[in-house]
Amino acid sequence: MLTKGDLVRVKQDSFLYPADHDHCSVKRTKHPKYGLVLKRMKNGEIKVFVDERAWVIKDKCLQLIGAKDVRKIS
Repeated sequence: MLTKGDLVRVKQDSFLYPADHDHCSVKRTKHPKYGLVLKRMKNGEIKVFVDERAWVIKDKCLQLIGAKDVRKIS
């Protein structure tokens, strides 16, 4: 589970929706990008700071970065 302050990798070919609800500027990534989690939203969406702007991205399009990003499932 991603939490505020986590460094994440946004997968290639992901859709980024502006956090300010300006739906005219939807962005699609051509290459992986890195960002910082700002907060969890509803329906598996997360607000992430990428490219000097806050975006809403689906949880499945994000990958946690860091030494402890592998979790054991019991």
